[in-house]
Amino acid sequence: MVYQTLELRWWEAVQKQDDRSLFNRLYLKHWEALYIIAWNRTKDEDVAKDIVQDVFINFWERRKHIVIRTSVIQYLTGALKNRLIDYFQSEQVKRRVFEYVLQQMGKVIWQSDNAAAYQEVEDAFDETLNAMPENMRKSLLLRLENQSISDIAKQLNLAEQTVSNLHTEAGKRLRKKMLLRLKGAALPTTIVFLQALNDLLINK
Repeated sequence: MVYQTLELRWWEAVQKQDDRSLFNRLYLKHWEALYIIAWNRTKDEDVAKDIVQDVFINFWERRKHIVIRTSVIQYLTGALKNRLIDYFQSEQVKRRVFEYVLQQMGKVIWQSDNAAAYQEVEDAFDETLNAMPENMRKSLLLRLENQSISDIAKQLNLAEQTVSNLHTEAGKRLRKKMLLRLKGAALPTTIVFLQALNDLLINK
């Protein structure tokens, strides 16, 4: 209890004074515990590290707006659980989108260059998705899970027009960033992927 109180004082200094040294103390204190939770869920060392890193980046960037009512570790654990939900949700969506891509392409011969192209597209999709603002990312994932605009708006507490605008902007970002990044052998797969993604977004 005493240590929790001390940590809350550290956090207050982080919020009010932008004290990076005290933030780093919180990071070093709790990083391993969060990593263990993430690894136990994902069974992937790199993914677990990335997720925990995202939690702490968000923790720092939103420090002025965060309210901790219990303890720092409880807040971070809750934030980690939400990030893990996002991760598994995005993995399910990716599988659905790529299955649809394969259906659109018909029979695919998995040669080494073709497999590499798919991996490049998947990596670019992940990178673009993770760079989106939270509401945009969540709204897109829910839409790709066959949820209606009205249902998404209720879940995210947003206006339906706002949700539609988020989907439009998400589509633009994906097209721009993925086409800019992916060339050569990956470009045809990218084009098919984006078309399939668009079909999934509008055919509801």
